[in-house]
Amino acid sequence: AVVSTQSTGDDKLDYLRRAYNMGCRNIEMESCAFASLCHRAGVRGAVVCVTLIDRLQSDLMSPEDVQRYDELVRRPHSLIVKFVKRQIGLKMKESKSLAQASSNTLPVSQPVAT
Repeated sequence: AVVSTQSTGDDKLDYLRRAYNMGCRNIEMESCAFASLCHRAGVRGAVVCVTLIDRLQSDLMSPEDVQRYDELVRRPHSLIVKFVKRQIGLKMKESKSLAQASSNTLPVSQPVAT
C-alpha cells in the first residue's frame, strides 16, 4: 500500500496508522541509497536516524522541538563520536597486544656458519 500523489491527508494518516499498528515507527528513505552507494564503492558506512516529528500528530516540529533542535542534532553526533573512539581504542589496544606478543616470542635461531 503506497500513498499516491492523488492521496488526501486522510489517506496519508490512514496509511501511517496502519503502518504504526504493524510496528513501524519510522520510514527512512535516503539511507537505503546511501548504504547501496557505500556497498558498491566498497566503503564501510553507517546511518544514524533521528526522528524529530511524529507524523501522526503533525507535519511540523513543535515550538519546543524547534528550541531544542541543536540538542536533538548533537545527540546522534555524540553517539557516533563515542562509537568511533571506542572502535579506535579497541584497534589501538589490539595493536599494542600484537606488538607485546611479538616482542615476547623467542628469537628465531640463526643458521650457524661452518
